[in-house]
Amino acid sequence: MSHGGGGHAAELYPENQILAIGTILAIMGMYISQFFPQVSMLLGGLLASAAIVAGANTTRKVAAYGLGTGVPSIGMLSLGMGIISSVAGIYLVNTVVKILGAGSELLYIIPIVVIVISVVLGYIVGRLTVKPIGMKIPVMVESMTKLSLMGALSIIGFCTAYAGGFLPNIIIPGSIENGVMALAFIAAGMGILHPFNACLGPNESHKRTLTLAVACGFLTWFIFSVARLDVVSSIASIVLWAVVYKEFIKQSLKDACCVYYTPEIPKREM
Repeated sequence: MSHGGGGHAAELYPENQILAIGTILAIMGMYISQFFPQVSMLLGGLLASAAIVAGANTTRKVAAYGLGTGVPSIGMLSLGMGIISSVAGIYLVNTVVKILGAGSELLYIIPIVVIVISVVLGYIVGRLTVKPIGMKIPVMVESMTKLSLMGALSIIGFCTAYAGGFLPNIIIPGSIENGVMALAFIAAGMGILHPFNACLGPNESHKRTLTLAVACGFLTWFIFSVARLDVVSSIASIVLWAVVYKEFIKQSLKDACCVYYTPEIPKREM
């Protein structure tokens, strides 16, 4: 198995630690958006960015077993599983409440149901990639489960921040029926796949990839802030993005090698 994509350099922080922080912050963001809709994009969008960082970190872990050609596929697969889990969780709980006549309080467990569905879906997809497909990557099942979870938290996190809540009467017209969820699919997907795709190689470092992941999270937050015409969130997100991206450029220049001589391309076949 080739490790040409890099990604096996020393880790600054354990993967599960980053995953736990990303999960907790994204869940906090959704409930803040639900109960304090006036700051849903400012705080909900900021905290949803943590799911992108955790997803990008897991992408680094699993994609390091290849040459990097599968990184975009893994990122899109993550958000594909995430969007299925998010829609299934929202409509499932809403249907149970309507058909069984359960109390409307049950709707507040939607984020938890989405998490459960995404973990189960990610595990099933991971098992299928090992057998019958036959991918011989030792962390495949575990990574697919984690990527499905982070994809779902990114999707429902930013959609909740945009709509101002995750209850069906808010998020269905506010983020699903108007197509905003498609924006979450693309923007969050790029945020999850891009950091390792941009940094992979023999000189890849965990610090540089994580720094770019944070910048991508803030950039996704900025895109949603602009789409919602939230001036305060737009300014806050673009300022934070600029600060983090400047640090990424600084690290890239520090890690880059110098090119002293570039030979001319031969003008005729040698």
